[in-house]
Amino acid sequence: MIYNEKSGHRHNIVKHLLSNEIISIDYVKSKEDIVDMLTKGLLREIVYNSSRGMDLKPLQNERM
Repeated sequence: MIYNEKSGHRHNIVKHLLSNEIISIDYVKSKEDIVDMLTKGLLREIVYNSSRGMDLKPLQNERM
């Protein structure tokens, strides 16, 4: 991670929001991360499960 003035400022904002309970950060396992399929190549099963998690419907001819 590159640290500079801007990233330090963002860090302070996030820290402030967390400490005032305005936002929260939750851990999400890779297998349950519905946007994980947008960041790397994945197995068909993971893409299918992620798509279902986003309420995307499979094509008529597509089968798992």
